[in-house]
Amino acid sequence: MEILIGIFVFFVFIVAAINIGVVLLKVIFTIIGAVIGLFVIILLIPLGIGFLLIPAIIIGIIIAIVKLIQFIF
Repeated sequence: MEILIGIFVFFVFIVAAINIGVVLLKVIFTIIGAVIGLFVIILLIPLGIGFLLIPAIIIGIIIAIVKLIQFIF
């Protein structure tokens, strides 16, 4: 009986760890994407294209923050 309880607890912790890992990966990739996007904007500003993209990027950052909050909660 104790072995069955131990196996059940083991699988519960494995599932919890996988879910936490997925959320952590989503957060990390969102942050990496934001950094790369900011770097691309900085590179495009001398061409004049960056100024056109800034409003779109601001909206994208707001959406990314909202999605992160939804993933965490």
